[in-house]
Amino acid sequence: MEDNKFFKLVWRFNGLLISVAGILAIGVLLFAMYQIFKDITRERNTQNIVNIEKSAEEKENWRLGHVTNLSSHKTLMIPLNSDQSFDRGYFSKSSNSTRNYLFINTETNTEQWLFDHTNYLIEDTNQLRIGDYDSKKPVLAILYYLVKLDTNNDNQLTPSDLTTISISKPNGSGYKEILTDVEQVIGNTLLSESELFIIYQLNGKSLSSIINLTNFELRNTKELPKVGL
Repeated sequence: MEDNKFFKLVWRFNGLLISVAGILAIGVLLFAMYQIFKDITRERNTQNIVNIEKSAEEKENWRLGHVTNLSSHKTLMIPLNSDQSFDRGYFSKSSNSTRNYLFINTETNTEQWLFDHTNYLIEDTNQLRIGDYDSKKPVLAILYYLVKLDTNNDNQLTPSDLTTISISKPNGSGYKEILTDVEQVIGNTLLSESELFIIYQLNGKSLSSIINLTNFELRNTKELPKVGL
């Protein structure tokens, strides 16, 4: 009789453990499903992507970005950013990108845009000056990395497309394209106030060139040596 009571207690205890384990398993499953659902339906934000295939669901908003002081506060450089957003039923997507730059002369209170349109993706810019990132030296020129065409045919302008390297004076004038169809920009360094050394990949080759910062001419282009050659 005592044995039967003992086994009944064991069975009840085991049943209780199974019930608790089942409740915990269901709770974990529901939490996992909630996290998956939240991840699927959350807003997706991307950078440096311009959708060129327009759709009825897409909305594009424009705003000016962070102001950069150039030439001892005599020139202000302000990016024009686009925010393309669209809904896909169960999720929304937003893409931010820089499409132009506004230059303001604070002495004359005059303004000019770098481009008279917003057709390009401006991947990055480089304010060329002697010294490190915190240098107080005057900006000698501004280097731009642009995507002008959808070269991989995915209906987007992204850093995966071929790049155009261009340059302008610190006030945005004198804009000139230096290199087109660049596969990758590896890096650059100032040799002096009048020369910029740049390394890049073009047509499957790794090349180096010198850009004259006075007349924006490209010269002394050489292919980098390959390993073992």
